[in-house]
Amino acid sequence: MTAELNASHSPRNAIEKARNSTLFIDSGFGTGSGFFIDQQCTIVTNRHVVKLEQKNIKELESNYKRLAKYLERGVANRDERHRLQESREKMREAVHAYYSDGTPKFITVTLVNGREIPAKMLTFSEDFDLAYLYINEEGCSPLGIMPQDDLPLGHRVFTIGNPAGLKYTVTSGIVSGEQTYDEVDYIQTDAAINPGNSGGPLIDANGLLIGVNTMILSGTEGIGFALPASTVLEDMENLRDVMNERLLSTEITLWDQSKQVEKESEVSDEAIAAIEEALQNCANEFNNEQWSAALEECEFAASKGKAQAMHFHARLLLMAGNRADLNQAVELIKESAKLGYAEALVYLGGMHESGEHVSKNYMLAGDLYNEACEKGLASGCNSYGVVLMETLEYGNSKVYFEKAAEYGSALARFNLGHLYDKGLGINKDKVTAAKYYHDAAMLGSNIAQYEMFWYTYKGYGGVKKDYTKAYVWALMSEQDKKSDEDYISGWNNDIPSNTRFFVKKLLSQNQQVQAAAEAKRISAEIRINAEAHKQKYRYRPSE
Repeated sequence: MTAELNASHSPRNAIEKARNSTLFIDSGFGTGSGFFIDQQCTIVTNRHVVKLEQKNIKELESNYKRLAKYLERGVANRDERHRLQESREKMREAVHAYYSDGTPKFITVTLVNGREIPAKMLTFSEDFDLAYLYINEEGCSPLGIMPQDDLPLGHRVFTIGNPAGLKYTVTSGIVSGEQTYDEVDYIQTDAAINPGNSGGPLIDANGLLIGVNTMILSGTEGIGFALPASTVLEDMENLRDVMNERLLSTEITLWDQSKQVEKESEVSDEAIAAIEEALQNCANEFNNEQWSAALEECEFAASKGKAQAMHFHARLLLMAGNRADLNQAVELIKESAKLGYAEALVYLGGMHESGEHVSKNYMLAGDLYNEACEKGLASGCNSYGVVLMETLEYGNSKVYFEKAAEYGSALARFNLGHLYDKGLGINKDKVTAAKYYHDAAMLGSNIAQYEMFWYTYKGYGGVKKDYTKAYVWALMSEQDKKSDEDYISGWNNDIPSNTRFFVKKLLSQNQQVQAAAEAKRISAEIRINAEAHKQKYRYRPSE
């Protein structure tokens, strides 16, 4: 599902990503909003969106009868008569849309791309204005949860919902306070919460769930209330047994079977496309560190024999850390590598090099790295170059570092600089070393920035000796980019504190300010360069 939505509504920011997890809900007697809360596609909304209280049922039926009688007496104005007839028809549909207990006969949820999906009520809360819906779908992308419950006043928030028929509208505001109403705690906000927003998410700028838009204060404008996310999670946990029992009920299982029969012909025709979408979705979400969202997609694609998905699924299982997952992860990595997926070859090589989870075998690690290099993966070439360098085969290591650099590796550029810097297997050449260090530094390599500090501080390799610029490199080298390829065992990426302190003392206050500003400017330039470089040299498996 996530791949489907990303194809039609590719999110450009966290708010749009959260929008793709938000739904329009039609219960037949009313409309509102909702959102996915977990990987099982459970939908959270307000109870009043999908359940009528007895007083509301009486009011609706009374209004319908009153309007019907009014029209029977005749309305002289034709336009007015047509308007009232339309209202009567809508009310007639509404009074036939629910059972005697106020629950809807049919619920339809609509994705942001317009696809309508039938839904079933799982349960509703007796304590809060919350209800939980079920759909027979896979691959949903749930909203992340804001870990902080006590938000400061003025915290920026956004609502996503469907007010007045305007679907998937976003409004913004701030946290105005915390209020208690009928012994229930609410987040107060000035973000516009209208009837169509009911049940929709209140999120922060990172797209994380803060609360569920629930109500507006009667007789006021601009004051809305949302149930905190912690309340929703606690309520769900209290109702977990009820929901699980409901999922196993005959009503749900028979309903599932009927929907599956409807889908069979579509699935057989679209199976290949569905697998490819899951694979793409798995890779995108894994690379974007959306671990929870990636797990189901990766598991599905892996079960269909996709080597790339096996690799990502294994990595996700390794993060979980329990023994059963660990054994499965190792087998998935091995299978992915056996199928020739280059990143799995490098990962398995690293495991054999360290002896983590598998037997320690340095020679086998080198063979795996080399195989990955032959498939065009830069990190495979660089890793094999390091193996050769550590066995003192400097000439051969240079060949593999050059190949890795050609494939886009920033760390390989650093390693070439290191060979020239120390004269390992070649004539010492600090000018060439400086060039490689600078190239790697400008692609975000902290360790290369560290070397540029020393080259600028000492004036090595034709680099002009300049304490201010040296201090700039010092500041930048300590901004960890967390690049997987920038890690070298045993290396501390901080400039020794006494050296940094000494260099800082050589500068005036004004020079220190200028250096900080320059470090910030270059860092911004590096982020742009590194991203463009990453896209240009991104490894694309031919699976």
